[in-house]
This record gives sequence, structure tokens and C-alpha cells, in this order.
Amino acid sequence: MSDPSSLQVRPGITADADVVDAWLHTRQPLPVPAARARRVMLEALLGQGGQGLCVVAATVDGMRGCLPVSLAPNLSLHGQACCVTEWWGDPADAEALEACLAMLGDWCRAHGVRHVLLAPGLSATPPRGFALHPSGMWHLVATPAAKVLG
Repeated sequence: MSDPSSLQVRPGITADADVVDAWLHTRQPLPVPAARARRVMLEALLGQGGQGLCVVAATVDGMRGCLPVSLAPNLSLHGQACCVTEWWGDPADAEALEACLAMLGDWCRAHGVRHVLLAPGLSATPPRGFALHPSGMWHLVATPAAKVLG
């Protein structure tokens, strides 16, 4: 594993599609029709067209993780929530997962999304800032960032 200080975490963009898709294929090869469907979903997330986003973690050695995030209405939380149900990365790589979740929290604050829900199977203990929600998911309240004019 490379130097942890070289971990770069950011929202993925459309230009990342080939690299992320190839990395996903090495982790879980799929038959052609399923691989095409996964690629379409990946491109929608990387395009950040309102369905969600994909947070990527990488070092100079290559990808370390991919956090697909769905943006969905949540009636109990009175608005939009980022829902995270899968982590593409080493399950033992808590550093990369924590860094992706921290970046997601910052993204939510900047975009006015107040809640992040994380599937309980992705982390045995609450990630930093998360608490157990009555739904059984880990929950982060992302207070929006103050707007600065000028």
C-alpha cells in the first residue's frame, strides 16, 4: 500500500469513467450485458446529473475505493438525502472509506443536502460524525455551509 498521505479523494467526473470502470471490472468481472448496465449507471453518477455522485479515492498507485452515492427524497428527513449502500474498496481500508465519507459530508454541506444515510453493513462502528438512525442506517446531519457573498 502506498503512503497514506498521498490519498486523493474527490467527486468523480465524467472523464474518470474509463479508469473507474476498468477498476470495477478487475474487482468484479461481469458478463457483457451486465457490464454495460453498470457502465451506464456509473456514467450517470460521474456526470452528477441529479441522481447522485461517485466519490473516488486514489493514490499514485491507482484506485483505492469508489463510493457510489444516490441522491433521493426522504420523507422522514424532510428533504433530499445522500444514500450510500455500497463501498467498492478493501473492506479493511477504513482510512479510504472514512476519507470518502468526510468528502461526501463536505459535498453535501456545499450543495445544501442535509443528510447522509449509510448502510450499516459498510461500517461495523459509526464513522466519524455518524449516529444510528431509527431506520437502522448510520446517519450524518450535514449542516449546510454558510454562503459567502462578494
